[in-house]
Amino acid sequence: MLYRAEDVSLSDTFSSDVVQVQVAPPDGGCIRALESYGGLHQHELRKFRLSPLNNLQVQPGMAQLFQPVRIAFIPAEETLRKILELYKMNRFCPIPERQRFDEVPHLQTSTYMLGVTPYFKRDLFTRHPLTGKVTRHRHPYTALPKFTLPIHPCIAVLTASYLVGLCSDAPPVSETLLAIVRLYAFDMFWARIPKYPSAKSVSGTSRTSSSNSSQSSMSSHCSTQSSHTSCSSRTSPSSSSNARRSEKRRLDVDSTVTLPGLRSHHNDAQSNDANPRRRRYPR
Repeated sequence: MLYRAEDVSLSDTFSSDVVQVQVAPPDGGCIRALESYGGLHQHELRKFRLSPLNNLQVQPGMAQLFQPVRIAFIPAEETLRKILELYKMNRFCPIPERQRFDEVPHLQTSTYMLGVTPYFKRDLFTRHPLTGKVTRHRHPYTALPKFTLPIHPCIAVLTASYLVGLCSDAPPVSETLLAIVRLYAFDMFWARIPKYPSAKSVSGTSRTSSSNSSQSSMSSHCSTQSSHTSCSSRTSPSSSSNARRSEKRRLDVDSTVTLPGLRSHHNDAQSNDANPRRRRYPR
């Protein structure tokens, strides 16, 4: 019978209010190693944070044992061999031709055993999924049952690898798991992997491009206005001088024409010049 993650506890009392815990650590060299050997882009594993492939429902007291790692679910030996085979293939093939771990059909499910660090010695309790029978397990936990989990085996290996790192002088839980951890240590090509384009960067790029386009349109509009202004300023002196010349021409023409109101005064002046006797002088 396969147990679930919520069927193991630190006490013989099991709560119906389970809590959710993320299996993969938030950062570290093993994250980059999975992105390298697992066929992902740089930082693409972040999108798996809230995925069911990275989350477990556990008893409230068990959540604290995952970070820092004191317990870990280890995939079955057959699954570990398939993971190691995938990682070796992705290590030597061209980067664009790597196979993604989440697209390999035979790596979607696995059975698991519960691995515990040698420094953890508290009693563990398991609950039968059907009968509800509770069983106590004491260190070194040799009779723990097998588990079935919704997480991806490659993500489970991330946490399981810490058990090997913490117990380097002890016999490894699995020779295949130890080989995977050694492969993690030789990850030399993560920096050459293309980065994963996040939605935030895409939206930021679109905002930047729209801002640049609006600024360019504003600058072109301003340059058009300035060109119109400079053109009008360049043409205004000539147009004003033309206006003054036309006005002068009108004045010259008008000065040769006797206005009706001044006709008698003009005639009197001519008659005085023609007849000196009639010229009047001021007294």
